[in-house]
Amino acid sequence: MDQSEEMFKLVREWRESGLSKSEFCKPHGITIAKFGYWAGKEKLAARLTAEKAGGFVQVSGQQSASSDSYQVAYPNGVKVNYQGNDLATLSQLIKLY
Repeated sequence: MDQSEEMFKLVREWRESGLSKSEFCKPHGITIAKFGYWAGKEKLAARLTAEKAGGFVQVSGQQSASSDSYQVAYPNGVKVNYQGNDLATLSQLIKLY
Protein backbone atom coordinates (compact mmCIF):
# COMPACT_ATOMS: atom_id res chain seq x y z
CA MET A 1 0.00 0.00 0.00
CA ASP A 2 1.50 3.35 -1.00
CA GLN A 3 1.50 6.42 1.24
CA SER A 4 -1.57 8.06 -0.28
CA GLU A 5 -3.67 4.90 0.04
CA GLU A 6 -2.55 4.50 3.65
CA MET A 7 -3.30 8.13 4.53
CA PHE A 8 -6.67 8.09 2.74
CA LYS A 9 -7.58 4.99 4.74
CA LEU A 10 -6.63 6.77 7.98
CA VAL A 11 -8.67 9.85 6.98
CA ARG A 12 -11.73 7.69 6.33
CA GLU A 13 -11.21 5.96 9.70
CA TRP A 14 -10.98 9.36 11.39
CA ARG A 15 -14.20 10.61 9.74
CA GLU A 16 -16.04 7.54 11.05
CA SER A 17 -14.43 7.67 14.51
CA GLY A 18 -16.05 10.85 15.80
CA LEU A 19 -12.71 11.91 17.31
CA SER A 20 -11.11 15.30 16.89
CA LYS A 21 -8.09 15.46 14.59
CA SER A 22 -5.71 15.81 17.53
CA GLU A 23 -7.28 12.87 19.38
CA PHE A 24 -6.95 10.72 16.26
CA CYS A 25 -3.46 11.85 15.24
CA LYS A 26 -1.70 11.38 18.57
CA PRO A 27 -1.89 7.56 18.80
CA HIS A 28 -1.05 7.27 15.08
CA GLY A 29 2.05 9.46 15.41
CA ILE A 30 0.90 11.94 12.76
CA THR A 31 1.15 15.71 13.03
CA ILE A 32 -2.11 17.61 12.72
CA ALA A 33 -0.68 19.63 9.81
CA LYS A 34 0.26 16.52 7.85
CA PHE A 35 -3.10 14.93 8.62
CA GLY A 36 -4.96 18.09 7.53
CA TYR A 37 -3.07 18.01 4.23
CA TRP A 38 -4.11 14.40 3.58
CA ALA A 39 -7.69 15.02 4.72
CA GLY A 40 -7.94 17.77 2.10
CA LYS A 41 -6.46 15.54 -0.60
CA GLU A 42 -8.83 12.71 0.31
CA LYS A 43 -11.84 15.03 0.16
CA LEU A 44 -10.77 16.29 -3.27
CA ALA A 45 -10.16 12.74 -4.52
CA ALA A 46 -13.60 11.66 -3.31
CA ARG A 47 -15.20 14.65 -5.04
CA LEU A 48 -13.40 13.95 -8.32
CA THR A 49 -14.45 10.30 -8.14
CA ALA A 50 -18.08 11.35 -7.61
CA GLU A 51 -17.89 13.72 -10.57
CA LYS A 52 -16.50 11.00 -12.83
CA ALA A 53 -19.08 8.47 -11.68
CA GLY A 54 -22.17 10.56 -12.21
CA GLY A 55 -21.05 13.76 -13.82
CA PHE A 56 -22.45 15.75 -10.91
CA VAL A 57 -21.46 16.69 -7.40
CA GLN A 58 -24.31 16.56 -4.93
CA VAL A 59 -25.38 20.06 -3.98
CA SER A 60 -28.28 20.56 -1.65
CA GLY A 61 -30.72 23.29 -2.52
CA GLN A 62 -33.64 24.48 -0.50
CA GLN A 63 -36.57 26.49 -1.77
CA SER A 64 -37.67 29.23 0.59
CA ALA A 65 -41.24 30.29 1.34
CA SER A 66 -41.32 32.60 -1.68
CA SER A 67 -41.63 30.65 -4.92
CA ASP A 68 -38.95 32.70 -6.68
CA SER A 69 -36.30 32.69 -3.97
CA TYR A 70 -33.77 29.86 -3.58
CA GLN A 71 -30.80 29.09 -1.41
CA VAL A 72 -28.09 26.82 -2.79
CA ALA A 73 -25.94 25.30 -0.04
CA TYR A 74 -22.61 23.89 -1.21
CA PRO A 75 -20.82 21.06 0.63
CA ASN A 76 -18.05 23.46 1.70
CA GLY A 77 -20.58 25.52 3.70
CA VAL A 78 -21.03 28.42 1.27
CA LYS A 79 -24.66 29.43 0.78
CA VAL A 80 -25.91 31.46 -2.16
CA ASN A 81 -29.32 33.12 -2.13
CA TYR A 82 -30.96 33.59 -5.52
CA GLN A 83 -34.18 35.44 -6.24
CA GLY A 84 -35.69 34.77 -9.62
CA ASN A 85 -37.18 32.03 -11.70
CA ASP A 86 -34.54 31.70 -14.44
CA LEU A 87 -33.57 28.04 -14.34
CA ALA A 88 -30.47 28.65 -16.48
CA THR A 89 -29.07 31.03 -13.86
CA LEU A 90 -29.95 28.64 -11.05
CA SER A 91 -28.24 25.83 -12.98
CA GLN A 92 -25.08 27.94 -13.33
CA LEU A 93 -25.06 28.57 -9.57
CA ILE A 94 -25.23 24.83 -8.93
CA LYS A 95 -22.36 24.17 -11.37
CA LEU A 96 -20.10 26.72 -9.66
CA TYR A 97 -19.03 24.26 -7.01
